Amino acid sequence: MAAACCFSPLAAAQSTVTVYGAVDVYAGRQSATGSSSRKEINSSLNPNALGFAGTESLGGGLVAGFVLEGQPALDTGGTGQGGKFLGRQSNLYLQSDFGRVTIGRIHLAGRAFGIKYTATGWLTPDPLGNLAIASGSAFAPVMNVDSVGSRVSNAVMYSSPRLGGFSFSLLQSAGERGPFSAGAAKLTQLGMGYGAGAFSVDFVYNRIPELAGNQVGQTDYAVGAQYAVSGVKLMASVFSHEGSSIAALGSTTPIPGSKGTDRTYLIGASYPTGPHTVGVSYGKLKVSDAHRGRRAANMSAPFSALVDNTSGWSMAYSYALSKRTQLFAAYGALDNGAQGTASITPDLRPTAGGKSSLLASGIRHSF
Repeated sequence: MAAACCFSPLAAAQSTVTVYGAVDVYAGRQSATGSSSRKEINSSLNPNALGFAGTESLGGGLVAGFVLEGQPALDTGGTGQGGKFLGRQSNLYLQSDFGRVTIGRIHLAGRAFGIKYTATGWLTPDPLGNLAIASGSAFAPVMNVDSVGSRVSNAVMYSSPRLGGFSFSLLQSAGERGPFSAGAAKLTQLGMGYGAGAFSVDFVYNRIPELAGNQVGQTDYAVGAQYAVSGVKLMASVFSHEGSSIAALGSTTPIPGSKGTDRTYLIGASYPTGPHTVGVSYGKLKVSDAHRGRRAANMSAPFSALVDNTSGWSMAYSYALSKRTQLFAAYGALDNGAQGTASITPDLRPTAGGKSSLLASGIRHSF
């Protein structure tokens, strides 16, 4: 859907403004060791979106544009990112043959990495996002209630054009007017990618500096490769998280001697054939001894968990009723080490060493 913008004679050069989005609703069964299982109607198995985007040609190859995007929930009518109406993205940019400069609330390169290397759906069922959340990785879909792992406020980003298959982005956020736990993180993130034919490789680096009383320092990187053969998309990725543990939820003081490095290994495959798409994923988190049985820093309720070695797997199937509407079914499960409480569903946690699972089916529509 598009609507012309002609608010004044000065707006004559404005192109059309596009309204776009995707929404889903599903019925699911959640379970966790030591807790009662439950059935529910929910939304955003994959993140919902409602967005507005527009561009204007300024001449000489220079283009100005904007993106305003929120996350509606069909089951309640609410919005994500702590209730922000435009919590997914809200930014302005200038773009030319030399690249794009974006200022505002911006999707991170780590989010794009996570979507690309997820075979069964970014966010709810797939082990990539769930194991990243468990370890406290900066590339998790959520690092706190404001979803800093996917996006950040008060930021400036440069994105290069693609040259010979290579591209990169560099982002810096100011972390102003509020604590990390309220979504005002200060961080630096670099994304790099190369693609040629059926093969591609990507690298993301993130540094969160220590700010006393606000955020605990951590360094994260991820590398992934993808290859398509005979219609099957194969993918593998490795995540590294170096950081400290905290003694209690919300603490901004690291436990002395708790600095360590956790690593997550993931593989996946997806196969589209006609209207059918099938995907499978498997992942394993190996945590540092210094982190075992403790909480990762820079995490907020309800996502903070006790960490231990954890494995996860998922399967997903979708059937395209049309180009815009799909039926889907997905199953995901996590299995914790003896001291871990990682969960697919943050508000239904297993007892230490337990398992968590989600079985869901529903419908998704894009517009």
